Amino acid sequence: MKIILSFLFCCYVTAAMAQPGRGSITDQELKDLVGNWGGTMVFTADSSQITSTIELQVVAMKDSLVFYYHFTQQDGKQFRDTSSLRIYDNGNRLSFDHAQFDIVDTRRRGVRVTLIAEREGAENFRSADFQETIIMGPGIFNYTKGIRYMDMSEAYAIKKRVTLTKK
Repeated sequence: MKIILSFLFCCYVTAAMAQPGRGSITDQELKDLVGNWGGTMVFTADSSQITSTIELQVVAMKDSLVFYYHFTQQDGKQFRDTSSLRIYDNGNRLSFDHAQFDIVDTRRRGVRVTLIAEREGAENFRSADFQETIIMGPGIFNYTKGIRYMDMSEAYAIKKRVTLTKK
């Protein structure tokens, strides 16, 4: 009997360790984003690639973070935008970049945290899956926005990539 129980316990521990890391992001990890950031943003628009320098100010609110963006494109045009980030539903949902996502994975590698969130939607009258990948760590904040059209590919095409370092 002891052998059977020991075997079942070992199987349970192995199965539990093999599950993907959906542990939620801590409040402190989110608060580490507060401050001023600078870097570059590359995105596609109308089949062309546009590179901008970006300055980001992250401000903590009661239950979310607010992002104040200031973009400067290569031709000197300047744009401002505001967005917010909020994690809710016990760490299973994310509100970011004006959309709601399901958090599908949270990975930790040393002091870095990678958050992967997805949602279904449409673009140009075609069904698509959207994926947001956020990498946070001391002094780094990277964000990648991908899209996968349901009638075309299994891989995500990158629509936007933002690479920031803390000032």
